[in-house]
Amino acid sequence: MAKGARRAAGDILDAAMPFLRRYGRALTGHQQGGDTLAAKARLSTRPEMNAISAIDIRVRLFANLNTSWNALRTCSLSQTAARRQILALTPGSRETLLLRAVEEFSFPQIANILGVSQQIVPDLFETALQEMPYRTGSRVLIIEDDPMVAMDMSSCLGDMGCTVTGVARTASEAVSLASTSPPELILTALSLADDSSGLEAARRISAAHPAVSSVFVTPYPEKLLTGTAGEPVFIIAKPYLEEQVRSAVSQAFILSSH
Repeated sequence: MAKGARRAAGDILDAAMPFLRRYGRALTGHQQGGDTLAAKARLSTRPEMNAISAIDIRVRLFANLNTSWNALRTCSLSQTAARRQILALTPGSRETLLLRAVEEFSFPQIANILGVSQQIVPDLFETALQEMPYRTGSRVLIIEDDPMVAMDMSSCLGDMGCTVTGVARTASEAVSLASTSPPELILTALSLADDSSGLEAARRISAAHPAVSSVFVTPYPEKLLTGTAGEPVFIIAKPYLEEQVRSAVSQAFILSSH
């Protein structure tokens, strides 16, 4: 491969890394574990075809991560209940859900990533939607300064059987609400009304309530996917689809099981 082609392939791989980290984190439920899988996949993905496309490179990158995940998934989860829930799911369905709803791959691309027949991928996706956990009464705190977005989030969570404990517009308001009505999960924007941060709010709440999980919604997800220590696990882009919120929330619930 010519130097220019190698450089272009390297640029494509580098650009895909934030989203590969997101996929790895969602699979493992941990930043470090997910980022380690992503780094390993990056090292093992060395395109050698002169005419390989950007899409093909990205598919190959995710496929290499998935291969590593398959080898580790039965022993990589630290919580026994989470492990039981994941192993009880239809094989490949959870991966299909994340690849389709969050990473927005097509069904044929997902088939290549998972190494399965294209014909079964739509069924795996529908199965994943059916197997998505609904936790009636689970308490969720919304941190969002846009009333319309907060209302939409509340509706989506209500459809999942969750109970919204409150809606906060600032970090300090969120911490106050969490102290009076501790949530099980936080669904939060990154930038808030008074220029405070949803990340700051989530950290302060988690310090007081370590079992709380967080899902972040931001127009710039790559800013939370750099590989720097202390970044969140579950991140979706804004504007979002309801399917993306439901997918991320459901995975957060599974991986926070005790």
